[in-house]
Amino acid sequence: MTRLSSISRRKFLAQSSAVAAATALPATSFAQETMRTRTIPGTNEALPVAALGSPDVFYITPEGATDELPKTLVQTMYDMGGRVIDTPAFFRPDPPVLGGMIQEMGIQDDLFLVGKITVNGAEAAAEHLDKTIANLGKRPLDLMLLHNMRDAENTWPVLEKAKAEGKVRYIGASEASLVIGNEVLEKFMKDKKPDFIMPAYSISLNAVEDRILPLAADMGVGVISIESFKLGENDGAYFSVTADKELPEWAAEFDCESWAQFALKYVLSNPIVTCTATETNKPHHVVDNMRAGYGRLPDQAMRERMRTYFQTLI
Repeated sequence: MTRLSSISRRKFLAQSSAVAAATALPATSFAQETMRTRTIPGTNEALPVAALGSPDVFYITPEGATDELPKTLVQTMYDMGGRVIDTPAFFRPDPPVLGGMIQEMGIQDDLFLVGKITVNGAEAAAEHLDKTIANLGKRPLDLMLLHNMRDAENTWPVLEKAKAEGKVRYIGASEASLVIGNEVLEKFMKDKKPDFIMPAYSISLNAVEDRILPLAADMGVGVISIESFKLGENDGAYFSVTADKELPEWAAEFDCESWAQFALKYVLSNPIVTCTATETNKPHHVVDNMRAGYGRLPDQAMRERMRTYFQTLI
């Protein structure tokens, strides 16, 4: 079993390369000094609750740029206690630059790395999986998903075989397109019994609360949620609603310092969510997002208050 090392918030503030970014945010004395973790169902392996997604700079280094920015993003997450990265899928012809970068940093074995199959057909899926493992420099890979349950009839057996052969530790599926209904994901879960699912889940995009998340809890399926800032079909549109608005004073009751944390703490306060991943190309946003994993979380009554309040802003 892979054990993920942790770092305290105090150590981060004292030693991290992200100190400058952190000081741009309000200082809060949290009761909890390390990032929260949650156990993967059916195991004794715990993951930090705040994870990092993959911005464009994890795919390719822009012309004339260096790898300083993507390395800073990863290092900031790491220094804040994050260990989970939803790595780039092979949407582009060349392998993502993230793999070589984390190997150069020497931290790939400290991370919980998530890959995705984004091609059709068993043969192409097997090749894609092997390329992903080679790119990330980690075998067994921690988690491999079928992106939006792509061609599941042909590609899911590839993942089952890879797990049996020890190429990957966990397998599952993502579903964040809004084109695939929750009933399709529900049937997939019942039929295929994945280790993890990766659904879109936000304070406004919360239909998964009705059936998908309870089913995950009943089946012992891990949940890595994404698109916490999604509103309608637009990822990030949440901030167009909250821009120039003050946080309600009662947000301090669950150690919330920003609108980003307001959204993330809503998601994380659902105990069925193992962790939530966000992507950004700004280090200070990584700090802000990671801090959602510290301090208190809303209880059920507060969750209802948050959701009702947010609806008044739309």
